[in-house]
Amino acid sequence: KEQDGQKQVQVFIDGRHVEVNPLKARQVFKDEDDTDRGVVFILTRLGSKVVLDSKQHGLVVESDGRYVQVQVPNDYRGKMSGLCGNFDGEEVFEYEGPSQEVYRSPFDFGLSYRIPSKDCQEDDNKGLSVMRNARITRLNDFNKKETCFSKTPIPRCPEGYGKTESEVRELEFHCVPTDLESTERLIELHKTKPLEK
Repeated sequence: KEQDGQKQVQVFIDGRHVEVNPLKARQVFKDEDDTDRGVVFILTRLGSKVVLDSKQHGLVVESDGRYVQVQVPNDYRGKMSGLCGNFDGEEVFEYEGPSQEVYRSPFDFGLSYRIPSKDCQEDDNKGLSVMRNARITRLNDFNKKETCFSKTPIPRCPEGYGKTESEVRELEFHCVPTDLESTERLIELHKTKPLEK
């Protein structure tokens, strides 16, 4: 935030506010009342940039209040999620949301991780697309009814909203007999979130 034309930096770790002194590094302990438990982070301010360094985890986070850079060791490959991606080396699922839905738009992807607060309510994003598996019903080669779900979720308009643009996409589907009880559960579940891979 800005105060008197100067950028003010506020850092929160595990929900607690940590003061950042521009003149010296600050050691952040797991428990501020028990400094024998070891340093978890070293917090440093370099001009307009704040650096959070954790030797214990091999993690370095740098931010100037507008951009954030996160560095992690290869031990984290494929074990991450969130706004910084999943660090699996594949670009296909780089915009994977919190419910494993894949977004095409970086804007929608970023909003999917939004944490509601008094300044930012859930109602604000009712017009955003939601990721859901496409569903079709068809007759199979034996003339039996099947329900098919796309293997990859796609953006859908929320209830009460209409699309402003569309595109043609090739999708792979997984089909199951419609008359099964488990299929009925999948139909209901797919209305609320993307289906598991």
